[in-house]
Formats: sequence, structure tokens, C-alpha cells
Amino acid sequence: MSNSTSGNMKGGDTSTKIKPRPFISRQHPLNDPKDPFTAAKVNKELVDRLALKTYPDQGTSSLCGPATLFYCLLIDHPKLYKQAIAELWKDGKTSINQLNIKPFDARKAEELFQPDDITLRVSAIDWMTLAGLRDSWNSILCYDSPLKQVAGITTPGEIKDWFRLAGYRVKDAYYAPSVKNFIEINNYVKDSKYHVISLVDSRIISTQNKAFFVYPNHWIVWKDALRTSNKPITDNLTYSDNVSFKLFSWGDPNMSTHADLSYVKFSAYITTTIIIEK
Repeated sequence: MSNSTSGNMKGGDTSTKIKPRPFISRQHPLNDPKDPFTAAKVNKELVDRLALKTYPDQGTSSLCGPATLFYCLLIDHPKLYKQAIAELWKDGKTSINQLNIKPFDARKAEELFQPDDITLRVSAIDWMTLAGLRDSWNSILCYDSPLKQVAGITTPGEIKDWFRLAGYRVKDAYYAPSVKNFIEINNYVKDSKYHVISLVDSRIISTQNKAFFVYPNHWIVWKDALRTSNKPITDNLTYSDNVSFKLFSWGDPNMSTHADLSYVKFSAYITTTIIIEK
């Protein structure tokens, strides 16, 4: 972070002598050697993020909805992304156009570390942004831990609201899986003016174990068109044809679906698809 955006971050956490730092880990708070929110650690994470060495990653949490927004923001508006992190670190709140992020419970993070007490379940910058956004919109449920799965869930309506308020336009939405709809979605995917966001069952992703139970539980960003035999689908697609596409999820923009995913299974494992205009 530059001095113009980081303010009191320069030279470490000296600002805490005057004003308490907003975000802390209850496991490893201020002045603890393992404190994940020090200026140096946050700066290091941000430098790597802006260099696209890393991407927004919800880790073991259910923050996949906020991750889609901050992935798109990082790609499209890195200066706004950087400013949001600087302001969250310094003030505990930020605004991205009209999207106001002002967390309360998430500022005192519980269970941020894995049982080994070394590995973070969610990185500091992702906790501030992803959990910060989620907590800001929770009116009843407390969100102060990545283990609180229900409190981290994002609805399609919230995804639309977040993108609109952040300065994007919701161009279209699809709720019924059909070959015709997926051909239209492919056209949006291939157009650089748009992001395509879908709610899917995470088990269509190649890194996840397969299962028969169908439950839309995971937001992803499309990175390529839906294909069969390595070519974009056409209206000749049948239910038995295998389909695949590349996607962003869990901090990786190069993920893909299982290679042997039939169209009939795929169409059952995907529900809402939202078209976001940049």
C-alpha cells in the first residue's frame, strides 16, 4: 500500500497506541507474534494479490459469494480493491462506489487459524473484505468465524445488489437450465464486457469429490464457454454428452469441472446464473 492510501500503516502498527486497530484475531491479537493483521503481513498479502500471484479465496468458509465480487473487482478495478483493503485495515469500514462495508462482529475474528495454530483458514485481506462484506449485510446472524457456514451464505438477490452498488450492471439472469440458455450464457462468457456468475453444486468442480446429492451451494465465476468434445456446445447437445468449462473458485482462476460430467448431471447441478456487465 502506498502512503497515500495506507495512512497509519507506515512503519508498522504504531497507530494502535492512539487508535485501536479495527481487525484482530482473538486467537492471536495485537502484539502476538502470530497476529495476522499486522501492517507488514497485510501489505505482503496485498502486494502478492495486486501482482495476481493470489486471488480472493474463501478457504474453508462459506464466503464464496463475496469472493466472486472481489475477484471481479480485483481484475477490473485494482485501485478500488487496494483502497478498500487500506480503509478496512485503518478504519474498519470502506465504500466501493455505493456499496458500504462496515462490519461489526467480523472485526474480532474467532477461529481464524487451523488446528495447527499456524495455517489461516482465511487470509487477513480476504477476511477483511469477504467476511467484512458478509457481516455488513447480516441483520440477525453473527459472522465472526469462518466455521459459521450458515451465517456466510449469500443469496442471488444479495449478489445482484452487491454488484449493482459496487458500480456494475446486472445485465441478465437465468434460472432454468436449458441448451438454449447455456448457448446464450456462452455468448456472454466470450464477451469481455461481462462476468458470468453461477450458483452450482460445488461437486461439479474437479477438485471436489463426486456425490449423488444435488445441492446448489457454491458461487463461481465462469472463465470459458461450456464445451463438449472441446468445442462450445450447440443446439445438438444431448443429455448424455459430457460437458465442461473453466471457472474461478477457491482463489484459483484455472479450475474446471469434472471431465466426465454429463449434461444431464450438469443441468441438475446448476441453478442461478447472473450476467454482470462491467
